[in-house]
Amino acid sequence: MAWAETQRHDRRTAITTWPISQKIRDGKTSEKVPTKLRHTVNDIQWGFQVPPQAPAEEVFEWFKLDLDPSLQRSTENRGTRCDAQKLVAEYLSKLGGHLLYTLRLKLGEALVRSTPLDFILTVPAIWSDLAKSKTLEACRRAGGPFHNRPITLISEPEAAAIYTLHGLDPHGLEVGDSFVICDAGGGTVDLISYTITNLKPILEIKEASPGSGALCGSSFLNRRFEAFLRSKLGNEEGFDDEILAEAMERFEEQTKRHFTMAALPNDTFRIPVPGLANNKALGIQRGSLLLKAQELQTIFEPVILQIIQLVRDQITSSKIPVRAVLLVGGFGGSTYLRERLRNSLRPDIQVMQPPNAWLAVVNGAVMKGLSLSAPTQLTHVKLEQRVARRHHGIQLSVEYDPSEHSALESMRYWDGLDGCYRVNVMNWFIQKGESVSENKAIYHQFIQWDPVSSGRIRNLTLEIFVDSIDRPANILRDENLKLLCKVEADISHIPENQLTQKRGVDGNMYYVVDIKLEAIYHSASTSWTLIHKGQRYNTVKAEYV
Repeated sequence: MAWAETQRHDRRTAITTWPISQKIRDGKTSEKVPTKLRHTVNDIQWGFQVPPQAPAEEVFEWFKLDLDPSLQRSTENRGTRCDAQKLVAEYLSKLGGHLLYTLRLKLGEALVRSTPLDFILTVPAIWSDLAKSKTLEACRRAGGPFHNRPITLISEPEAAAIYTLHGLDPHGLEVGDSFVICDAGGGTVDLISYTITNLKPILEIKEASPGSGALCGSSFLNRRFEAFLRSKLGNEEGFDDEILAEAMERFEEQTKRHFTMAALPNDTFRIPVPGLANNKALGIQRGSLLLKAQELQTIFEPVILQIIQLVRDQITSSKIPVRAVLLVGGFGGSTYLRERLRNSLRPDIQVMQPPNAWLAVVNGAVMKGLSLSAPTQLTHVKLEQRVARRHHGIQLSVEYDPSEHSALESMRYWDGLDGCYRVNVMNWFIQKGESVSENKAIYHQFIQWDPVSSGRIRNLTLEIFVDSIDRPANILRDENLKLLCKVEADISHIPENQLTQKRGVDGNMYYVVDIKLEAIYHSASTSWTLIHKGQRYNTVKAEYV
């Protein structure tokens, strides 16, 4: 978590002190805080407040990943005993409270009370629109500083790109240079490729390929280590959750970060297991487990290999020469990950770990927020174009044309308004792989008509569909197509005499409503607006499914 003031925009401050109890609010120094919750009789413990020795069944963690139903099959999350969105709201409520405490400490009560706060919330690029919508709703439900304040979503690799590319030496950059941002965090690993399109007056970039990613962050490495310990020590007398917690803490804070390819197979790393009897066969000596580098490698490799494949696939999908891979995020700071990537890629591709890689995402998010508040003065890195990750479209009724729709003859129906046969087909107004810009809206015109005898039109409803297939999407709804959201506008307040009526070929009267759909492709969301007779309807809502 980080913040900055618009008046002193060059000073970004990351929050690095966290509470360890209800009374000690600055007891732990760390660049990040664990996503953990524990419900107690009197309160909710969060982050470092949750004791390492707390019984596993009482601790909710990894629940953020449960916001995306499409990813749940790949996870074995703790915390599924409670609604994930509720847990995220509780956690953000605690996080927001600590933010206010910190701001009051740094800026003073009066200034914080009188200063409007804008929030940038980062989300994994691989998340579905539903998961992003749930995250936004959870933040609003959290209350506190988030109440009635602007909240903007940005993808984590895009935020990281803004920070890391701004920090590169401009003298070594050229128009056309391409980079892969690999944001390796706790749960997800997200990748996006960018190409430099302009160097002056500010750095301008565009996406070189659609983003990719998977659930293979450092928490999955932790789970492998935990499973290893339970398998190796589970039958030892005295082994319990408290010993496991202490061992996991050492692995997280030291072993995982210090492990490198330079370690020889028989080099050892000490993991505390206090209270366990010496056991030469297991490597237990004077309260420590002597873990061989070879054993650590077997724990690391499945996760590392998955990340290497993701990076290779991203380089291939870019279809242009990639100059460097920039590793960011908590796991992105791993020396072993950097070394393995370096040995797995072509020699001409650099593998770089920018300074403060752990904080690249939050610092980039702050920079994005500042640019939104004053685009001309405070934009340091401008993203000109993104690449659509899916086809977006709507189902339209079009006049039946035997030369185009012969295979759909059995699906045609008679239209009494225009006196012709029609068929329902998909109209894809955003194609996967197409360049889109948040500065340029995409418009699509269509008509909705209903018989007057059925009653006046009160609501305009449009269903937005998506298809992730790599080839051109089908004109018919098939198994690849998914309903993304429903967009609605209430037009019941429009006087009936202002609604266009037309007599059909069949002699019946019809309401005929011209509608324009506006789509704007943002970093981590797409906004939809229905426009009728030049009026933009603020009552439009998108219900993600």
